[in-house]
Amino acid sequence: TRSTHHPSPLFSPPGSLAVPSGPGWRYEEGINGVFLSGDVQVTDGELQVTAGGLYLLYGQFALTCTAPTCPPGTIALQLCRTGSPRPLLTVPLALPDDAGANPARSGLAQAVGQLQPGDVLSLGLAGDVAGDGWQLAQDEREGNFVGLLRIAGG
Repeated sequence: TRSTHHPSPLFSPPGSLAVPSGPGWRYEEGINGVFLSGDVQVTDGELQVTAGGLYLLYGQFALTCTAPTCPPGTIALQLCRTGSPRPLLTVPLALPDDAGANPARSGLAQAVGQLQPGDVLSLGLAGDVAGDGWQLAQDEREGNFVGLLRIAGG
């Protein structure tokens, strides 16, 4: 089995979770030795797979309450393949009703998925959160990420 060290394309934290197109991809050069390999390309805010194979998918994120109070609820960051009804990766987060100024943080979620050349990956948020007081945490932005690592060839 050939292992190719692969990037952590980071999603850009929007100001609010109510972003019609969802979070976008942004590659952060040099974060903890992460690099963008030739296995994927970032074009026009999309991530396109160029080398098929078995991939380890991973991610985590944090939300901060920016209003006087924020309702409890659940939300999930989802990594999806265009044309597929099911997410490749789901990162769940339960939002407390007493968050205050402390961010609510997800755990690290992981999954394994078979990707083909030409697959286009996107990020989305799904959940039952009312209002727009919850926003992606800005204090430790490196804690908001989704990445992939090709662990076996196509």
